[in-house]
Amino acid sequence: MNQDPLHGVKLEDILVKLEKELGWEKMGETLNIKCFINNPRLKSSLRFLRQTPWARKKVEILYLKTFCSDNPATKALIRNFIEQKNNSAVKTRIKDDGFSWPTIKNK
Repeated sequence: MNQDPLHGVKLEDILVKLEKELGWEKMGETLNIKCFINNPRLKSSLRFLRQTPWARKKVEILYLKTFCSDNPATKALIRNFIEQKNNSAVKTRIKDDGFSWPTIKNK
């Protein structure tokens, strides 16, 4: 049975390991997340990532690719993250707010 490689791993541990392995600058270049580019700090990055699901998913995928690429469950987990992102993007595009522009009728 394939176990989730992120199970039991804290977000803080993920950031600390990535920072030691890649550094803030490389993380900022790779993920294009402002909290890693502009005056990066652990505490502020954690706060941002806890409040921003899309950014957290990017960090988790980078962690999986960097440290867990040998785990057989990693590819399935990354694929699942990408599918969730694509499904949520489709839902937001289709969202109906009930408003329709009035049409001008020629008399």
